[in-house]
Amino acid sequence: MKSQQLILAHCLLCLVTFAQAEKADKDKPSVVDADRLTHNELTQTQVFEGNVQLTRGTLVMKANRLESKLDPEGYQMVKAQGGAGKLTSFKQKREGLDETIEAEAMMLDFDGKADTIVLSDKAVLRRYAGGKLQDEVRGASIKFFNQTEFYEVKGGPSSSFEGGRVRMVLAPRLKPATATSLPVKP
Repeated sequence: MKSQQLILAHCLLCLVTFAQAEKADKDKPSVVDADRLTHNELTQTQVFEGNVQLTRGTLVMKANRLESKLDPEGYQMVKAQGGAGKLTSFKQKREGLDETIEAEAMMLDFDGKADTIVLSDKAVLRRYAGGKLQDEVRGASIKFFNQTEFYEVKGGPSSSFEGGRVRMVLAPRLKPATATSLPVKP
């Protein structure tokens, strides 16, 4: 049982890197609730099924099915699926900011070696600051490259925006008022 907990903790540690995750999350215990768990020590695979909720510090991930596999080099691969019309969801606070990243899609794939997350089928990625929605991007798939904070969005029939297109909504970036502003001439 202890080896399963260590493997699971190591595997899930990779998830907290998404979107410059809260660094303190890596020191928090992973708690996974599900209706069923299957663990294969030989293949280093865990499968959680039925109302899966993973919590680790500020990270909260929900899915119908979550499969976690550790490769021989120690990198983690995670596949999460919604199922029965329910989306997979991901939420986490960003390091040093009053910001939260939220994502949802029918499927979420995490590649620990490449440090990428791919949201597939009705994909949505949102950034909240101070509790207010700042940015939102929608498409059939969204691939997020954590190291560079770069993402690409593709449209298609499974897009979460009408017509199979992609959509991005950006909140205006207001500049703070300065005390040295020029006087206005009448």
